[in-house]
Amino acid sequence: MTTDLELLSKKARRQAAMAEAGLLPHPGQEELLQRIEYVFITPAPEEAALLNACRAASANMLASLCIPSPWIGKASQVLLESKTALSSVVAFPFGFSPVEAKKIEAFAAAAAGAQEIQVSLSPHTLKIHDRNGLRREMEELRSALVKSELTFIIETSLLSDEEIITIVRAAELARAERVKGGSGFWGATSLHGAAILRCAAPDWMGVTAVLEAGNAKNALPLLAAGADRIATSAPQDLPGFEDISRQEETPQSL
Repeated sequence: MTTDLELLSKKARRQAAMAEAGLLPHPGQEELLQRIEYVFITPAPEEAALLNACRAASANMLASLCIPSPWIGKASQVLLESKTALSSVVAFPFGFSPVEAKKIEAFAAAAAGAQEIQVSLSPHTLKIHDRNGLRREMEELRSALVKSELTFIIETSLLSDEEIITIVRAAELARAERVKGGSGFWGATSLHGAAILRCAAPDWMGVTAVLEAGNAKNALPLLAAGADRIATSAPQDLPGFEDISRQEETPQSL
């Protein structure tokens, strides 16, 4: 007998294949930038570069700007009247931190002004089949973040379809607003990865796919496969993006 998990996996494979073949509808180029998450995460960002990232995200009306938590407070001042949401990451990228440490980090980022909190989940938790531990972690994080949108980062390239579906269903029970198909450290989200997340998630839950830098042409197929947001560290590669860093402006300090 075919199980529910097998049916979802089969549906995702078909959806990914159709997206690759261009047989599924997707937003037009004019809507693409509004679905972009600009990931600006570097070990030691310069203030001028971060300021440019804030300006570029706002000027291009990107969906969100994701930055390290120490910069949230200052960046929130720059984006105060912007439609671009400010996002930060917790336990990034490996997700090994205990839940109490994740809660402290998440709460600090939210208090500083992050509207969206993205929490990395450890693939190890799933590999040892600690589903109860995973569910408890998600629920505790949800309870700690009452006013912020919560995203769980799922390393789809390291997990089986069954494991991915298990995580998404736990995220649903925890009432997370969004799931994301990876940190980018283990490659981009595949079309199948985007499709399996969409097939497993309820309609109200958002799905973010990670776009490989230099592969801008895959953005629309990822949206067709099921993502509603695309995360990239190189939004300047996308059609229509206005690179304001090339414009002469009076330098400002964060």
